[in-house]
Amino acid sequence: MATTVLISIILVLMTLCLHQASFTILVRVLLVGARDSHPRLYLLMLGIFAVHLVEILLYAAGFYVAANVFDLGLLQGERATGILGHFYASAVFYTSLGLGDVLPNDHLRFLAGVEALNGLLLIAWSASFLFTAMGQFWHCLTGVNANGPPALVKNRAREEKGS
Repeated sequence: MATTVLISIILVLMTLCLHQASFTILVRVLLVGARDSHPRLYLLMLGIFAVHLVEILLYAAGFYVAANVFDLGLLQGERATGILGHFYASAVFYTSLGLGDVLPNDHLRFLAGVEALNGLLLIAWSASFLFTAMGQFWHCLTGVNANGPPALVKNRAREEKGS
């Protein structure tokens, strides 16, 4: 069980660091000084999608190592064999989809639970990041920021100075 906990901690830390580093790169490359926002928006979405796929791949490797190197359990089901089977199972766990056609047993159940929780948090983090990025893209496209149209923002600033 200690090995499973250690593998889980390593995977959580790796995915958190990867997620944060990826967002830092995406901000620097796509959001700073954004002018033509439509292609940047699509690149941002594809970048976030790619990051999630890499994180799923990391967990699939974790399942493979846990099952085949440390003999901590198996993934059971028709689609659970081979590298693609581990990737499929990892994607199901990461997205908390829970189709039930691939089931972990023994200590791999703990790893699957940790992946589901981690995936939920990382997907929510991505959604929050996209919400913030869309605010900046919207501002670049329309000149409207989160406080409202520029004229409204100027009026608010004047009112604050006058009071």
